[in-house]
Amino acid sequence: MGELRLYAIGIEEVRGMFGAPPQVAEHLRAVAQRAFAPPGMEGRPAAVGRGGLLSKLGPIFKRVPATPVISPTQPEPHDVEVLLAGAYVSPDRTGATWRLLESLVQGIAWGSMRMGLTAQELDDLDFALARGGSPASDGLRHLLNSTLSLNLIPVSGLTVGWHPHQKAVAMALAYQSAIVDIKSPQQRDMINSLTIWLDGFLPWAQVAASLGRPVPDLVAFWAS
Repeated sequence: MGELRLYAIGIEEVRGMFGAPPQVAEHLRAVAQRAFAPPGMEGRPAAVGRGGLLSKLGPIFKRVPATPVISPTQPEPHDVEVLLAGAYVSPDRTGATWRLLESLVQGIAWGSMRMGLTAQELDDLDFALARGGSPASDGLRHLLNSTLSLNLIPVSGLTVGWHPHQKAVAMALAYQSAIVDIKSPQQRDMINSLTIWLDGFLPWAQVAASLGRPVPDLVAFWAS
C-alpha cells in the first residue's frame, strides 16, 4: 500500500530550509528534536553543554550504546546541520535527508493530510475526477509530476511534487464540482475529505499574511 501525504506550506519556506538563516535554522533544529525524540523524551529540554547547537541535538538522536550500524534512512544530528547549511548531501545520507526534510515540512506546515493509495488507486481516482469534469491538470498525478527543484537526489519509492497556492484553491473547486458524478463510495469519501482539507488554503493564507509568512502552497510526498 502506498501513501500520499499532503502539506500546506509555502514552497519558498521548503526551499529555504537548505542554507537557512540562523533564526530559522534554530527553529528547525527544535522541530527536528521533537520529530525524532526517542519515546518518552518528547518535550524534554535538550542539554546545553560546551558543544554548542549540536550538543543540544546529541541526547535526542543518541542511539543505543554499541549500535554498530547507522541507518541510511534514520536522520542523525549531522544530517540536520548539512541540510540547514545547504551543504552537499552524500548519496548514503539522501534517504535520511528526505525523511528529515518531510519531518521539518510537517512541523511548520499549516495543515497536513494522509491518504492510503496504491499506484493503481491513484490513477483510478484521477480517472474518476476526470469523468466528473475535473481538468487533468488538477489531478494528483499532475501534482506529483511538478517537482520541487531541490538540490537533493531523488530516492526510489518516493515522489515529491507541489502546486502553487492558487492551484490548490482551484483543485478544491474542481473536486467539489466533480464529486457528484463519482459513483464509487470509497472514491467519493476520499475526494470529499480531500476537498474539505483543500478548503483550508484560503483561511490559512489569511493567517499566514497576518504573520508575515508566505501563503501556503500544496506539497505532496508519495511513498509508493
